[in-house]
Amino acid sequence: MDKTRLLHDLMADYRSSHPRSEKFFHSAQQILVKGGSHNLRLFAPFPFYDAQCHGSKITDIDGNTYVDFWQGHFGNILGHNPEIVLNALQTYFQKGLGLLTGFPGESQKELAEVILSRIKADSIRFTTSGTLASMYAIMLAKSFTGRNLVLKIGGGWHGAQPYALKGITAFAGGLDQMESAGLNSLAEATILTTEFNNVEELEERFLQRGEQIACLIIEPFIGAGGFIFGEKEYISKTRELTSQYGALLIFDEVISGFRFHAGGIQTLYGVEPDLSIFGKAIGGGMPVAALAGKGEILSLCDSTISPEKRVKFEGGTFSSHPASMLAGLTFIHHLIENEDDIYPRIGRLGAKVRKEIEAIFTSHGFNVKCSGGDDSVISHSSIAGVHFLKTEIDIKKVRSPNEVWDPQVNDFELRESIFKLAMLKEGFNTFHGYGAISSAHTEEEIQASLDAVERIANHWKKYYFS
Repeated sequence: MDKTRLLHDLMADYRSSHPRSEKFFHSAQQILVKGGSHNLRLFAPFPFYDAQCHGSKITDIDGNTYVDFWQGHFGNILGHNPEIVLNALQTYFQKGLGLLTGFPGESQKELAEVILSRIKADSIRFTTSGTLASMYAIMLAKSFTGRNLVLKIGGGWHGAQPYALKGITAFAGGLDQMESAGLNSLAEATILTTEFNNVEELEERFLQRGEQIACLIIEPFIGAGGFIFGEKEYISKTRELTSQYGALLIFDEVISGFRFHAGGIQTLYGVEPDLSIFGKAIGGGMPVAALAGKGEILSLCDSTISPEKRVKFEGGTFSSHPASMLAGLTFIHHLIENEDDIYPRIGRLGAKVRKEIEAIFTSHGFNVKCSGGDDSVISHSSIAGVHFLKTEIDIKKVRSPNEVWDPQVNDFELRESIFKLAMLKEGFNTFHGYGAISSAHTEEEIQASLDAVERIANHWKKYYFS
């Protein structure tokens, strides 16, 4: 496939329709690293800049309007700026409340109660990002067990924190490379990786080092690593082995929490982790993350604990920010109250997208598999990932980030650069091949996106066979 020519043509089209965004980007580069503060938002040749976001759509500063499947890093289950949250915040601000005060506030207790009612955990503490919550989770695990090794999934992303920056996207015969400078010299030796959905390898890791492992941290639904669900046997095995060897099981539910039903994905698997990390959806569009779990573990951040066991999970200036707590509480209440309407509908649309994108590309001679669905555990998945596999690869489904990031198996550039620009040209903003469907998306918009995929696949044939 002549990808170079195809990418050149798409970039030329993109530049011609985004002159103001290009000018703004070049200006931003003068003062912001790479032009922004989050690398995933800064795609080539330059990002567009939003002027208005509402429901399913974004309008940029050049006047282009897109149906958006990025949806706030997949957290906007109700679409952009849902009125129910905006109205609650507007009323709050009009009362002279909502900005930082430095006092506890009532809403955090209410939000804590609601989240804990949907999972099996004793207590919870809020912070402002999933990165911080995952860091504190591992620190608590190390203190509680008195051990130093962290076992994580190759391809798992738990934020830019020093206990998990190994085995994320850099593939070299596997996903087990350190991926950041500036870490403690012992970091590489204290972080172990294992392949997702590989029961035999997981058993081997615990057999070899189980007595030294403080925790296994895992996304039961892999996000950045390819939109892949853990197989039921595998997730059950994580609980069995951690219990057997005295390690803690940490579920990172930053993406999966409240995404597939009004609660944690752990309840659908029937597995109770020791600690759970939540983010994205629980803030209703505001910066909220949380660490929940067993009281005896979380009590180690109590200021009265003896110094040798105490974990300095003190909180930050904006932890349990009053407006953020209210937004999250309003959002989660709405999801719970409307669970039977929201999730089946967006799940049905997700299944339609995954099935039809595969069928469209297959009919045009491309080897494409869609991830994001697993009916054996999850009935209502509204997420779809698209993977362009090499022609000779024959697999029924993508089961592991190892397959996603192996250049001999999967064409990352075709998905993240070429297909993204092609869908933008058609009026759709995608991520990891497609993204997340919200309750704001209409049947007509979903069908229009599939019609766009049909046109793209048909157009690509001339490049494919050149």
